[in-house]
Amino acid sequence: MSLVRRLIKISGIVQGVGMRPTIYRYALEWNLSGFVANTAQGVVIEVEGGQFEVDAFFEKIKTSPPPIARIERLTQQDIPIKNDRDVFRIDMSRGSGEKLTEISPDIATCKDCQNDINDPKNRRFQYAFTNCTNCGPRFTIIHDRPYDRPLTSMKHFKMCKECAEEYHDPCDRRFHAQPNACPVCGPKLYIIAKMNESCEMPLEYTVNELKKGGIAAIKGLGGFNIACDPLNPATVERLRKIKRRKNKSFALMMRDIELVRAHCEVSTEEEIALKSSISPIVLLKKIHGNSFQNISPDNNYLGVMLPYTPLHHLLLSKTNVLVMTSANKVDEPIAINDQEVKKLLEDKIVDFALSHDREIVHRADDSIVQFLREKMQVIRRSRGFVPTPFYVENLENGSVLSLGANMKNTFAIRKDENIYLSQHIGELIDYRNYDFQKNEILDFKTLLDISPKNISADAHPGYENYNSSNQLVYHHHAHMLSVMGEHNLLGKNVLGVICDGTGYGSDGKIWGFEFLSAGKDYRHFERVAHLRYFPLPGGEMAIKEIDRISFALSRDIENDFSNMGHDRRKMLETVIKNGVNTPLTSSLGRLFDGVAALIGIVSLADYEARAAILLQKYAENFKGKTEGYIPHVIDEDTPMIIDFAPLIGEIILDLGSGVSKEEMAMKFHLWVVDVIGCVVDKISPEYVVFSGGCFQNSHLCILLMDFLDKTGMTYYFNQNIPINDAGVAFGQAMI
Repeated sequence: MSLVRRLIKISGIVQGVGMRPTIYRYALEWNLSGFVANTAQGVVIEVEGGQFEVDAFFEKIKTSPPPIARIERLTQQDIPIKNDRDVFRIDMSRGSGEKLTEISPDIATCKDCQNDINDPKNRRFQYAFTNCTNCGPRFTIIHDRPYDRPLTSMKHFKMCKECAEEYHDPCDRRFHAQPNACPVCGPKLYIIAKMNESCEMPLEYTVNELKKGGIAAIKGLGGFNIACDPLNPATVERLRKIKRRKNKSFALMMRDIELVRAHCEVSTEEEIALKSSISPIVLLKKIHGNSFQNISPDNNYLGVMLPYTPLHHLLLSKTNVLVMTSANKVDEPIAINDQEVKKLLEDKIVDFALSHDREIVHRADDSIVQFLREKMQVIRRSRGFVPTPFYVENLENGSVLSLGANMKNTFAIRKDENIYLSQHIGELIDYRNYDFQKNEILDFKTLLDISPKNISADAHPGYENYNSSNQLVYHHHAHMLSVMGEHNLLGKNVLGVICDGTGYGSDGKIWGFEFLSAGKDYRHFERVAHLRYFPLPGGEMAIKEIDRISFALSRDIENDFSNMGHDRRKMLETVIKNGVNTPLTSSLGRLFDGVAALIGIVSLADYEARAAILLQKYAENFKGKTEGYIPHVIDEDTPMIIDFAPLIGEIILDLGSGVSKEEMAMKFHLWVVDVIGCVVDKISPEYVVFSGGCFQNSHLCILLMDFLDKTGMTYYFNQNIPINDAGVAFGQAMI
């Protein structure tokens, strides 16, 4: 037999995912000697044996890695034979050198661990911190690489004899599971209450208090969630007052998929997402007459997730369904430690907290996705996704820190062709989120071993991260680049259709219904069409009091303004004429607001995008057939102008004719699609990409997809990158 010895290197998400025990088993299967070890660069293997066996071993690694691993690079080379034919071993981790291996995201509880906590004969019966190599915390507990216990928040827990035996046994599924623990040696649950009373059975206490109408903060993987009984109307109403969320939706955690199906329509793709290792919140269509109308009163969807930690499984086995929303006050970061949750107690946000003594190193809210036909669209990319990088073709080498947008902030760090998009940060106008961003940037630099030489930021001069010395990227250009980068379209002839609420434009005005053209030099763009500007009387005030926008849109058209008092009309007319705090905008988001108010659906938006969400609901509830309002695109010059005046005139005629709000809402959605179709037809690009917060509207997206499918146009939209402002940092990183 011809002996060979081979050096094999693997990089990607290959630590904390069962790679070494899998390799160990494959080596035994093929009777090979050598070793496998974790390094800062990934997994390194030296293997010796017959050439056929070594080749088969390499092929097995390539084709059958652990299910949650992600191999980005796999190389091999022959090295001198050592004749160590007696053993294949797993060596200690080696931490020196450049850090190249990727960090695994947090992984939802696997079936085997669920069985452990449900088995009265198992020593982990009802243990809330049960995990193995195939599941459990990763990113949220890591301080540095390589991913070894001393570099995680589990370093404070010394394993008992039985856990240590599992940890060191290559044939055990808990081999080198860094958070491995049991009731004897691992983290413990405890109650934090106003009176500091002791509690010997914290899980049972929590269940009982929730059933009695209590509101709890419960410590999860990336932070505390606020939980309560969604079937108790008084409790839900109390939570709404506490969180100042009069109408905004709450997420639900349901016991199992059968319960989800009882209340929501669930496609195959949606079920796969719910049950996945990411375990995100999935936006699901409500079944008519379901029990949770008070949870999402403004739309036709419920945000639902399944239990993703052992603690959640134990709680839901006794409660079936709970509201699960971020534990914070309005716009603050999610609470991650006892000090922060005690502040929520003091401020009467929660009645008590179910906490534990395993530190959360990185905040990470629950991720949110929805499905457009069979295609997933990420709304919030956080727990379960981060910090998995994106590989973008045709990017020049270099390192960039991109600081993102002010709303729904994320940041990104690029190293050559890999881009690491952070977890959800929040609204930077709140100093606590701004501090969170700065601290997390420092942590990412350490974890990734990257010190970016360039900084890119939004070009808006009023934003927290604005600095004239940065590489400034226009907001809507970044949106377009985020799709181009995600789908590897850099250098192609692309038309970007970017629709959102607010973004600073190159002319100093507020953009938001933009058609941008990019070619080989994707670093620059040409604005080829946009919505005609209209005034926002009162600036930011108009985003909340949206009847101001309906007045601005229709003031030059015969309209009785029957829903608006004389004094208010006079005030708004004076504000517009004098130009006092009345910026001009071309925003589709603001047009949605104005149309919703004009139709009579809502005049006050007490949370972001409420008017658009209600307009979508009304359009979806229209069951007849209708044609969209007639689009008017003025193409005498560049950029082309989309004129909204005929649209507003037609809506006013429909109001006088008794057309239902549902039909008018549907006709407006069709108008948006027809306008996009008109511009696309005039430009005839190679590819169309669409991005921006307006495309969180699944009804609008599906209408647009159906239209573009009929034309045969090749189109793309954000799927794994958030389509809202949380994707802006990714686009900025292209430049």
